[in-house]
Amino acid sequence: SSVQALDMAVLKFRRDGAEVEIRGMNEASETIVDKLAIHDKPGALDKLSAH
Repeated sequence: SSVQALDMAVLKFRRDGAEVEIRGMNEASETIVDKLAIHDKPGALDKLSAH
């Protein structure tokens, strides 16, 4: 899904030490990302490493 793709991109940049801020989403997109995304949850980098 697009949320999973966003998660992967954010987590890869963060793993490499970059500070990532997602900007420009409309309210509906923000709601979906807030509900489904893992990039802002504890242990998210560990989940990326597991794949």
